[in-house]
Amino acid sequence: MNYPKKVTIGDITVRDGFQHEEIYIPMEAKLWTAEQLILAGFKHVEVTNLGNPAGMPQFKDADELMKRLRTSKKIAHLIDSVSLTCVTIREKAVERAIENRKNGFGPDRILLMVSTSESHHKKNSGLSLDDYWKMSEKSIKLARDAGIKVNGTVSTIWGCPIEGPTDMKKAIEFTKRWFDIGASDVEHADHDGSASPDRIYKYFSMLMDEFQNPQKHIVHLHTTRGWGMANVLAALQTGMTNYEATMG
Repeated sequence: MNYPKKVTIGDITVRDGFQHEEIYIPMEAKLWTAEQLILAGFKHVEVTNLGNPAGMPQFKDADELMKRLRTSKKIAHLIDSVSLTCVTIREKAVERAIENRKNGFGPDRILLMVSTSESHHKKNSGLSLDDYWKMSEKSIKLARDAGIKVNGTVSTIWGCPIEGPTDMKKAIEFTKRWFDIGASDVEHADHDGSASPDRIYKYFSMLMDEFQNPQKHIVHLHTTRGWGMANVLAALQTGMTNYEATMG
């Protein structure tokens, strides 16, 4: 057991927590939630998705929300110490983040994502893995030149809803690749809640054997099958120090 003495929790309620709500959540409600999270002390907040709102109507207010958050008087004394993240799966979303940054309301950090499962990745991004890696390498350079950090996420580590079981070693290889092309940190995601505590422990033990330092690695777990808290405990036992969470 290698429990850390201190952990960092980033909140992703306003993006991941609200993403699948069928009823549109007003921008003002999202703004209030983000403000309250920052006032509560969160230093890492995932705010929105800059992809095409035609497929994600919950985020049709992305630009306005970021503008209002950046200029909010309630958190004016805190905002410079907070890292705001926007999801940017494809090139146009990355370009939008960079343009918004130039205009004073863009994110501090963006998120790109690969799946270890080719079919899952193609369904999620519209690109093959080879094409996505090429796109990501170009996008990371553009973002970093604009002063934006980039998170590289790895998904389907513990299984794929399309292909079934996946090889965890492939996720370790993908993690190395993210760092090789310039990612600031890597998120290890169980997006469908398919991981069990024993496999969480095995994977993050493998990860720490490879990287030793957990500071640039983020644990992202779902509790779809009721294993969420047990999985967090398993990750803590391997020494992982960075976690994402939502309210409710």
